Amino acid sequence: MEYLFFVVCLTAAVTDFLWKRIPNFWLGSWFLTGLLLAGLGRGSISEAASATEFLFRHPWSWQAEIRYLGRAASVYLLLAPAWRLRMIGAGDVKLCSVMAAFLGFEAFCRTMLCSLVLGGILSLSYMIVTKSFQRRFGAFLAWFRRCISCERWIPYRKERDMDGTIPFAPVVLAGYLACWRFG
Repeated sequence: MEYLFFVVCLTAAVTDFLWKRIPNFWLGSWFLTGLLLAGLGRGSISEAASATEFLFRHPWSWQAEIRYLGRAASVYLLLAPAWRLRMIGAGDVKLCSVMAAFLGFEAFCRTMLCSLVLGGILSLSYMIVTKSFQRRFGAFLAWFRRCISCERWIPYRKERDMDGTIPFAPVVLAGYLACWRFG
């Protein structure tokens, strides 16, 4: 069933790379598909040995659907503050919620850690190549100082300047492939 989530991740990566957005309809459709599959099987998709075992192991499981919804909701609530501060896109938060719901917490944490490391390496490489490290790090420190002086969190980017930002969904795809292949 890893192939199913691969399709979700691949399409999200392509749309995020090309248009800097991940369509809600796409993520919502896959979320509902995963919810249906969670009810047919038990637990997360990655716990089943094969697609046949996943689909036909148990007739129906409300507990599995509740766990599926709980994983999605907890990851959404965990990442929502980063979205509110405009450090991550709303589509990326929803993609991570779908990933946690589909794969389970353990696989989500491994994939997310791998994605963050790859994203950090990619961002650092981009800043070195474009010679923007000092300017970007200075802007980050200025934002952090502003938050401390105002004694509240201020959105990191008030205006949506998309130049120079790296879409997160392709990095999630790379992290997923790295964990799936080597994990």
